[in-house]
Order: sequence, then structure tokens, then C-alpha cells
Amino acid sequence: MARALVIAGLLVWPFAALAEETALDKAMRKDPDRFAGRVGDLIAGFGGPDGLGLAGIEEHIALERAGARASTLRRFLALDLDADGAVDRAELQVSQRAANAEGRGRLERQFVAADADGNGRADAAELAEQGRLAGLRALGEDEAGLLRSLMALDADGNGAVSADEVARAVAGLEKAG
Repeated sequence: MARALVIAGLLVWPFAALAEETALDKAMRKDPDRFAGRVGDLIAGFGGPDGLGLAGIEEHIALERAGARASTLRRFLALDLDADGAVDRAELQVSQRAANAEGRGRLERQFVAADADGNGRADAAELAEQGRLAGLRALGEDEAGLLRSLMALDADGNGAVSADEVARAVAGLEKAG
């Protein structure tokens, strides 16, 4: 009896896995027009004549994260009044005096987060870490994984996803469900 259950389970398991909706399916179903538009933008911006390949997706991920890192580091560099590559509490306080109450609080929170060792000074390594974290907040691993999963839409197997393949995948999901 137990053997029969194991065999039945092995026969049913692949079909159950096929029935599970992937994150990519969910993204397409949530708002098909928006999905197709955003992927179309990625194809146009980071793809080639054949469509968007994994290298283009990785470039997009890297660029989004780099932009967030740059923004974070730019804010900290604006606090570095003596241009030594670090921000200390005295420099922070000068900038806080020029900010409104909300801005003072935000500056304090960001400085405390950056000053990982709590020595009252956010050095270059600590600032770089804040930039790295900002990049991951801007485009986290879940979203990066979802972007990479776009390659599953490559119906012709040429290593690139075209706008036509995206449109067919969206239409297929809409018909199925």
C-alpha cells in the first residue's frame, strides 16, 4: 500500500509543480498591459535586434543599483565638509542646523545607520556599505530574480526575449486563466 502511494505521488508530483503559479506568471497576471510595457521598455533599452538577453538584464540590474548607490553616496559626500572621505558627528551637526526638523531626523537616522562601529564617524568603508545596501533596496534579489526569469519567455530558444514573445506569453496566460 505504501509503495502504491509513493508511486502515485511520483506520478502526480510533476503535474502539481506545473500547476504552481510562478512569480513571473503572477507579475504578468497582475497587470498584463503594464507588465508588457515595462518589459518592452527593457527590451528597447537593454536589448538588441533579437530582443533582451541575460546580459542586458544584468546590465539593467547593475545600473539601477549603481544609481541608488550614487544617490546615497552623493548625500553623504555633501556632508563631508573637510573632504576627507568620511563624515563625523561635527559635520553632521552643521548640516542638521541647515535642515528642517524632518530633515534633521532623517540625517541622524542615516548617519547612525552608516556609523556601523558607533565611533561617531562614518568612514569610507561604512559609506560604501550604505551605498551597497541602497542598491539592494532599490532593486532587491527577489526583483532581480524576477527579471532574470524573463528568459523563460524566450520561446524560440535564441537566448533573447522579444516583444512578440512577451505578448504571446501574456496572451497565453490571459487565455488560461
